[in-house]
Amino acid sequence: MENIYLLGFMGSGKSFLGRYLSEKFNLNFLDLDKFIEDTLNLSILDIFSSIGEEKFRENEANLLRKTVDFRQYIISCGGGTPCFQENMNWIKNHGISIYLKTSEEVLFERLNNQKEGRPLISSMSDDDLKNFISIKLSEREKFYEQADYIYLQWQDESTPVALEKFIAAKLQRSRP
Repeated sequence: MENIYLLGFMGSGKSFLGRYLSEKFNLNFLDLDKFIEDTLNLSILDIFSSIGEEKFRENEANLLRKTVDFRQYIISCGGGTPCFQENMNWIKNHGISIYLKTSEEVLFERLNNQKEGRPLISSMSDDDLKNFISIKLSEREKFYEQADYIYLQWQDESTPVALEKFIAAKLQRSRP
């Protein structure tokens, strides 16, 4: 089975759902941001501040491409991963991509409750966070929507079990 790449904005649940799905489908799990941190021995924030975003994106692209050697993985990509270095094309050519589409309202609710664990947004006011989500999401959505599948996450009906069923149905249809 091909690797499955989970895409979406920060707070869309890529890591949480990736771990859940890896257990349900008996696949390995890789969080690309964690892979980058472990490889460079720095936190994402430290990487950005010490070498800058451009070098971070180069490292991210190189490590993403190393996942071609992994088999039967669910890979949680960073929120910006598909938007740089032709990564979206690479992902589409080397696995199955799923965009976890989440509304701005739900993203705000989740991120506002997770500010402490996210240095990029930790000092943002509510209005700043709403603007950040709106601007970044509008910039990135054109990349996310190139995914093989788009899973609409709405607050009331989105559960890990619902995503599991969605993916199982898509995988069954894509097999010969």
